[in-house]
Amino acid sequence: MLHIRIRFIWGNDKKLLFVGLGRSGPELDFNSKKGRLHLFNIKIKEFSIDKKIEKEKEKPDKPQRIKTDKPKKHRSIKDMMSMFPVLITEIFQYMRNILSSLIVEELEADIEAGFDAPHITGQVFGYYQAALAAVPGVMNHIRYYPDWTGSSLMASAKATVSLPLYKLVWCTIVLLWRLPLRDIYKLAIGTNIRRT
Repeated sequence: MLHIRIRFIWGNDKKLLFVGLGRSGPELDFNSKKGRLHLFNIKIKEFSIDKKIEKEKEKPDKPQRIKTDKPKKHRSIKDMMSMFPVLITEIFQYMRNILSSLIVEELEADIEAGFDAPHITGQVFGYYQAALAAVPGVMNHIRYYPDWTGSSLMASAKATVSLPLYKLVWCTIVLLWRLPLRDIYKLAIGTNIRRT
């Protein structure tokens, strides 16, 4: 099955971000300020992501719309507040299901950092060692090198995370099934919600 994939590389020589379906999608190179569009991992188009170039291409002004007096919609604060806990609960459950379905395909990070006071650097290194013992499956891919000489930070990271497309579709269907869509629609058009 296809996966929605996010790939992130950040270092001195490379700064890349890829978001796509499978191996197809845009890849942004922040070092060269260029983007590439891939189809099945084959580059089919290259474009610029530099903001200065985009600003030079000015679009013509759009004609302004004439505002007409529309009847005001009646939205009850009580109805909105009664739906708020349900919406928060369902959206939180949806996000939890999505996050639990994520697959970490690749994770590598190298961090070299230090603080002005060496004892703070030692404390941070101690926290890293504790996390390494608590969750070795993740922390083995993250390497921390303390810099005892002073304040500094150098980091490079490479990560790829994917979400199976069928999981996203299923979680979305479940969310839509559990949400009170009729009440949301009535609230959007300004009709009072009748509780049974």
